[in-house]
Amino acid sequence: MKLKVATSFSGIGSFEQALKKMDIEHEILFACDNDKYVKETYFANYKINDNQWYDDVYNIDGSKFKNKVDIFVGGSPCQSFSSIGFQKGLEDTRGLLIFEFIRLVNEIKPKVFIFENVKGGMATLFRTIFW
Repeated sequence: MKLKVATSFSGIGSFEQALKKMDIEHEILFACDNDKYVKETYFANYKINDNQWYDDVYNIDGSKFKNKVDIFVGGSPCQSFSSIGFQKGLEDTRGLLIFEFIRLVNEIKPKVFIFENVKGGMATLFRTIFW
């Protein structure tokens, strides 16, 4: 049985690479990133078609994938939360993209999701939301 995987803010596919290196059979349902060079690298490394790639997270209709995803992995751009960045959190428009990840989790209803970010990222996020 293949693990059905979807990623947002996919970058060059570090999660997918881990699955590949561990010989875990998987199928990529979709991936998303807004950098054309990232897309070129991703396509060179993984089995994916244009209709499985999204250049903009706002264009993903998660309901198309409802209950079809075993694991959904993503984060939001780290620049607004990073301990080496300006840590503007939700005051940086990139920081607001965390809500798109949350929307997709709610629409997709994956069996498991992983939200990843950089060192200091979550602390900055929670300070922004709660203080």
